[in-house]
Parts: sequence; structure tokens; C-alpha cells
Amino acid sequence: MIAMWRLTVSNALAHRSRLALTWLAVALGVAFVAGSLVLTDTSSQLLDNQFRTAAAGVDLTVRTAAAFNSAMGVEVQRAPLPADVVGRVADTPGVDRARPIASGAGQLQVRGRAVLPAGPTILGTWADAPFTAYRLRAGHAPHGPDQVVLDAATAREHAVRLGDTVTVSATTSKQLRVVGLTGVGDRDGLPNSNLVLVDLACAQTLLGLGPGVTSIDVIADPDVAVADLRTRLATSLGSGYAVTTGQDTAAASAAAAKQSISYLRIVLLALSAAGLLVGAFLIANTFAIVLTQRSRELALLRAAGATGRQVFTSVLGEALLVGVTGAAGGTAAGIGAAYGLRGLARGAGLALPDGPLTVNPRTLLVAVAAGTLVTLLAAFGPARRAARIAPVEAMRLSDPAPATARRGRLITGWVLLGLGVIQLAAAAAFRDIAGVAIGAVLFLAALVVLGPVLAPRLAQAVGRPLARLGVPGRLARESTVRNPRRTAATAMALALGLALISFVSVLDSSVKAAVGTSYREAITADLIIESARNEMLGGLSPEVAHRAASLPEVAVASPIRYGHWLDRGMTSALTAVDPATLPHVARVRMTAGSLAALDGGGVVLAANVATERHLHLGDSLPMTLPRDGQQQLRIVGLMDDASARALSTSYVISLATYAAHYNENVDASVMVALAHGVKPQQARTALGKAIADFPNAQIRNQAEAAAGRAAAIDQVFGLITVLLCFAVLIALLGITNTLALSIVERTREIGLLRAVGMTRRQLRSMIRAEAVLVAAVAVVVGVVVGLGLAAATLGGLSSDMPLVVRVPVARLLAVVAAAVLAGLAAGLLPARRAARLDVLTAIATH
Repeated sequence: MIAMWRLTVSNALAHRSRLALTWLAVALGVAFVAGSLVLTDTSSQLLDNQFRTAAAGVDLTVRTAAAFNSAMGVEVQRAPLPADVVGRVADTPGVDRARPIASGAGQLQVRGRAVLPAGPTILGTWADAPFTAYRLRAGHAPHGPDQVVLDAATAREHAVRLGDTVTVSATTSKQLRVVGLTGVGDRDGLPNSNLVLVDLACAQTLLGLGPGVTSIDVIADPDVAVADLRTRLATSLGSGYAVTTGQDTAAASAAAAKQSISYLRIVLLALSAAGLLVGAFLIANTFAIVLTQRSRELALLRAAGATGRQVFTSVLGEALLVGVTGAAGGTAAGIGAAYGLRGLARGAGLALPDGPLTVNPRTLLVAVAAGTLVTLLAAFGPARRAARIAPVEAMRLSDPAPATARRGRLITGWVLLGLGVIQLAAAAAFRDIAGVAIGAVLFLAALVVLGPVLAPRLAQAVGRPLARLGVPGRLARESTVRNPRRTAATAMALALGLALISFVSVLDSSVKAAVGTSYREAITADLIIESARNEMLGGLSPEVAHRAASLPEVAVASPIRYGHWLDRGMTSALTAVDPATLPHVARVRMTAGSLAALDGGGVVLAANVATERHLHLGDSLPMTLPRDGQQQLRIVGLMDDASARALSTSYVISLATYAAHYNENVDASVMVALAHGVKPQQARTALGKAIADFPNAQIRNQAEAAAGRAAAIDQVFGLITVLLCFAVLIALLGITNTLALSIVERTREIGLLRAVGMTRRQLRSMIRAEAVLVAAVAVVVGVVVGLGLAAATLGGLSSDMPLVVRVPVARLLAVVAAAVLAGLAAGLLPARRAARLDVLTAIATH
């Protein structure tokens, strides 16, 4: 056993140049996995630290009760605490100190420009130690209605100095003088956030709380157990209030903020899996080629007494060495790659915190295990074939002929292909997205099985233009066709990456087109006022809608709000509208009931939801709302699905119903219909002057509003496309690797070609043409598969939104051109190596 292991190590070292690109493919795939885990672990840890730091020194927090804490990454806003509760808490035995807090989302404007961080702008009450970790870096604490303290990081970034005046907006807007700069612990601020700190009375005014407060921080007497005080306060205050430890409150806030990171982790790991799958093709192909070239060597081992099992173990041992070392190198590279992934995610609009990287032992274990396992699985097939080599092969003077497709493979492949096509067609027809996923797996499996059959035929067809290159072009096509299994494996790796990019591109274009069409068809408003950051849950003070409605240029200003509710344990969203003004700015088609009936309470549903849940006009829908728990809302109307999409949710309530069950007092948007004869630019100018002191309010026309929605979709799909390019890079390494190894295999053939008159230039052209031909085959397969899967997926998604396939021709042509050029580049080094071979030495090679 020890002797075989030594032989394994010796073989791996002896063939290290042939396995180098395989090692690199493993390293790249694992780097993606490790970087994804490090990034998400780091972001989670930084958010935990951020909220834990903010709650430092606080034993207990008192807030009003809520049916649930957060939804879709956003904490629910609780009802304000009455002013008398502060005294009741402070007078409770065991309470050392109690501090009332008024806090919420705000907006900051510096020198007429809105400050828009990647994360929130936190408007809160200044507090001294020990209640918070805020530490003054300059100036003094805010006192009075016109003073504010900013975090030092924001002040530095926007050149704000003590004594400067800034505008702060929430429910109302005020100009405040900067009197201090603060840090948080040992940092100059919170990651991706702005801190705007004022005194209690100013915060209550800005947030529209009146005499109420959002929470009360409590410090217990030194001789009182925190758990006992918590029980005492909860009993004293009653079930309408929630009493939690400061760290539990911080943990709940961090958990809400980390929901988006959980989604990001899923996306990144799915894309990492795609990269590893592409790498598996390269690994399997490399081992198949190398072992074919070593067939006589392996046969000699068999002749010397080695069993098939020992040969099998030896080959897997080589794969283990490549896998472990490649995975270790990839893990190390992935830790650094986490910085790049963080930048890409931020470019897609995700607010990820800055800070030192966190590397958990689990990350190291998962990354190394993933790379090693994929390498072993990819090498399993070639190892089995190597174990079957008979000792008689040692007497052959040439390498064995390439294997031809077996009958069993053909039958299996065509059966899988038929089942996949039928499943995809049926799933698209019945709008079953889960069925589409099953069909896609069957279809891709069929392509892998049938690859050696289809690849040579495609290469013959696609390679016909190469005849114009003369002899080098014809030889390139024949060489590509000659080994169908190798060509199929090389092309399939690149085809998979290109299929995913094509799939994402078509999905992006189709979804954007559907969203834009629905919006333009349903929304008739002349202008839309929206938050500069496109927050679905709001950001616009109600004062914006009030001022807009009071202008003579405006006929109607209709605000829209959004909220979350629990639907059978799952978070869902709803839209709140004004039934009286909405028909003036939107075309809502009702299939039953009326929008005006919302004035009496109740809910309007999208028709497809009513059908799916077997609900009818007059039925009651149980909805768990954040402030009041489960409520039975009567169904007063059904609207068509296009109207629901334009309003962004399938559930619509009135603003009055919203106010009765929600505490949020900000609008998501205000849709404006102009008075007769008023020109849009005239109205825009008037609106701009009226709401100039609300820095986050942006005035847009329909086209601009639709473009904003499209930009948000583009950001997400753009991130996915960029990350998929890593999989394509690994596949291109496969082309380079396959050609380099095939040159070793064809050394004598190349020598003979040179001997009969082929020039170095012609030889380089032949090798480059082979690379381009493999890339072209991959392009054809990848784009066709990507378009087919996208069409099926869009059909499956049409149960929620009728989606028409929109093919981004220009983008796909760019992908095709880039893939072909990349294929050409992949052939440069092998072509150069082939041209440098010594003719006589090459001819003498066996």
C-alpha cells in the first residue's frame, strides 16, 4: 500500500505540468465557494457586532408588543409608547435608570444634496454612557430644537464641520446646526449608515411621535438580577408591552438585517456550484486524456502484478492530491476574493457592512471538502477505465483508438432527452416552475450523455467555414471530430456557462419588459414622486403628498404605502391606497366588487390569488398584521392580475385600514395627476420648490419611474451574469488544457505534418482553429439550451405574471463574439507550443 502511495505521488509530480490547469480549475471553483462563505459570514458577524455595540450597557428594552418582529429584512415599526409609561418603568423597584428613546428612519441633506448611504440613515436620541457606545469626537451633545450630532465618518465624507447647517427629514423636515461629531466604540460610525442624533424633543418632532417614545432603555440596580427585573416589568406593564434584554433586542435587529445576506448566500453558493460543475468537466477530461496517454504505463503496472483495484486507487490518489492542494490554494485565494465579491454585491444595491474578514473553521472545512469531493467524483470514471486496462496493452506500439459511443449510452441519452423535452413543455404549459426545474435537470443530463454523439456532428456543421483556411482548417475540423468524447466534454463545460448566461439575459429582458408594460398600462399618473433610494416600505413624509395636493398645478395627489403581514406563517406584502384618488392616477380593472368598497375596510385581491385559494367576494381572509395580530378582513373586490402587478402586490387595503393596523407613517410614492392645461415641466418645477426640504423625494415621469424599476432588476441579474463569467473562465481553461494535452498526444502527427511541408504559421492556425471550433460548438449548444430553458422558465413563472420571451439579440451577439474570441485566446499558448516542437524529435516520438 505504501509503495502504491509513493507511486501515486511520483506520478502526480511527474505529470504536474499536465495537471496544472486542472489544479487551477479546482482552485478557482473553490475560491468562489470560500469567498462566498467568507463574505456572508463576515457580513453577518459585522451586523451582530454593530447592533451589539449599539445596545452596549443596556440591560432591558421596553417596547410595545408586535405580532412579529421583522419581515423581508425590515423590522416592523411598533406603536409609540405613551409618555406615562416612562414614569411607570422608572418607578419600578429594581430599576436604576430608565432612558426614553425616539428613533426611526430619517434623511440627511448637506448643502442641498441628499446623503444616500448604502444602508439606513438612523435618526435617534443622543445618549451618554453607559446607555450607548456613542463617543463624542468633537463638539458637544445636542441640546434644544436646532442642534444635531453626526457620526464622524459621514461628516468627513461630506466635508461637514462644526457649525454647519444640515437638513434632516423624517415625518417633518428641519434645518439643524451641527454641534458635535461622534464615533461608535472605536469606529467613526456604523458601516454603510449615517447617524443623525438629536435631543428627545427634537426627535419626537421630526418623527411625528408627539409626546410618545419608540422605546425605553433600562439599567437594573446592581443588586437586582436582570431576569427578575424583566419578569417584574412584564407583569407590571401587561401583555401590550414587550420587555426584552438589550442583547436580545440587538440580536433581533441583527437577524432582520441579515435576511438579505441569507438570500445572497443562497445565490452565491448556487453560482459556486455551477463553477464547480464546469470544473468537474475539465477535471474529468484531463484525467481521461492523461490516463489514455499513460495506457502503456498502466498496462506495465498490471503486467508487473498490480491489480485493477490498485490502479484504480492510484488514479484516485492522484485526484486526491490535485483536489486537496487545489482546494487549499482556492480557499486561501477565496478569502481575498471576498473583498471583490463585496464590491460586486454593493454594485448590485446590497448594503453590506465594511470591516475585517471573518474566517470560520466551517468555511475552511466546507471549501476544502467541496473541492476535494468534486475532483474525486470527476476522476472516478477515468479511474475505472484505467483499472480495466489489460496487461496486453503494454505491447501496443500506439495509443488505443478513441472510444465510440455505446448503444446503452445512446438509448439512455435519447430517453432522457425525450423525457426532458416532454417535462419542460408540460411544465411550461401548466405553469409549473418546479416541473421546469425537473425538466431542466433531465435535459442537461441528456446532453451530457449524448455529448459524444452530438459533438462531432455539430463540429462538422459548425466547422464548414474553416475550409476557407485551406489545409489547416480542414485538419482542425477533422481533429475535433476524431475524438468525440474529448470534444464533447470540453465543449459541454463552456456550453453550460454560456447557457446560464443566455438564460439569465433572456430572463432579465423578459421580466423587465413585463414589469414595464404592466406599469405603463396601469399607471396613468403624469408624475410620480418616489424616494431616491426606491424603498418599497417608504421614506416619503406624508407632508410631501399634502404639499403636492395643495398646488394649483396638481389635480390629484394619491399616496401609496406598503406593508408586511403573515400569511399562514409566511411573510407577504400588501399595498395601501386611497380608493377615492387612485382611479385618477391608475387604471385598476376590477373583475368583481369595487375599489370604493375599501372605504368600509376589507381587502381587494388579485384574481389569480382568489382562484388559487378558492376565495370569493364576501369571504373573510385571515391576515396577521404586525400591531394587532390576526384580523379577519372581508374580501370586497377582485382586480385583474395586471393591475395587481402595477401596484406591486396581490393584496390592497385602504390607507385608513393601514393606519388602523400599522404604525409606519411614511409613503412609498405619491402619484400625481396634473390640472387641465398644466405642462409637465411647469408642474415639475412647482413640485420641486414645494418639497425642496425633503432631500429623498425625487420627481419622475412614467418613463423614468419604469426605468428605475428596470434598473433594480438589471442590478440583480447583472451581478449574477458577472459571477457566471467565473464559470466561463474555468471552461476556457478547459479548452487550453485539452489542446495542450492533445499536442502531447499528437506529437508524432505534428512532426509528420511539419515534415511534409506544413509551416509553423499553418500549424498555429490549425491549433487556434480547433480552439475556435470547440468554442463555436459550445456557443451553439449554450445559446440554444439557454434560450430553451428561459422560455420554459418564463412559461412556468407565468402563473404569477404573463411573461413574453424577449431575446436581447445585441447582448447575446456580444456573448457569442466574446466566447469565440476567448476560444481563440485559449488556443494561443497550445498553438505556440506546437509550433516550437522539433520536427525530428516529434517524428521519433511513439
